[in-house]
Amino acid sequence: MRYITGLLTLLLLIMASPVQAQKVPPVIPGYYNASRMEVAEELCVFENNRFAYAASYGAVDQFVKGVWVQQHDTVYLSTDPVKDKYIITSLTDKKVPAGKLLLVFRFNYQHAPYLKFSFSPSPELTDPPATTQTNEGFEILAGEPASRHLYLLHTMYDSDFSAYTLADKVNKVYIAPGDGLGKPVFKNIPFLVGDSCLINIQDENRRFSYQGPVAEKDKALARPGNEQ
Repeated sequence: MRYITGLLTLLLLIMASPVQAQKVPPVIPGYYNASRMEVAEELCVFENNRFAYAASYGAVDQFVKGVWVQQHDTVYLSTDPVKDKYIITSLTDKKVPAGKLLLVFRFNYQHAPYLKFSFSPSPELTDPPATTQTNEGFEILAGEPASRHLYLLHTMYDSDFSAYTLADKVNKVYIAPGDGLGKPVFKNIPFLVGDSCLINIQDENRRFSYQGPVAEKDKALARPGNEQ
């Protein structure tokens, strides 16, 4: 009797497997919903205008070839203001030699080979002057430029310079990393995703499955308590 019961159970499991596989729905659009005041973050997914899925507490689900694979990373809204890559503080310091400009980088010293600066409107990657390691990071004493436009580039994270305008008589500039440094910017899809989550952003199979703006009724479903 136990043998027959076991066979029946096995048969039911075999029959149920393909049925369960067929129930996996294709995910169409997605919407990111997060509270600035809470640690919890949600990636809400909809199918045919109905709530279908949410990933919370910073655990991001990546859509790869039809399968949601969990990746622990952070998601940013592309509609959020773009955060500065560098925090610039400039001042006039009488201790700086005349005709010089002191750049103080508040980065760990190992970043020195990758940080480039220029005062040219067409910046080029050139070897910087000698750097001096300090308790804050490192500093460079450069000749006072004719231009008041400072161009910065961290070659580990970016390929384009960021431009900043210095006020007159400024001869000392503090440069610290901003929250936007190292964050990729997607211009054609609504999610900004940490690059550890996406190996190749040009690969369509590794992008979030999102097709166009989310309707207001979908956004309403994404709000807490409206998951029905």
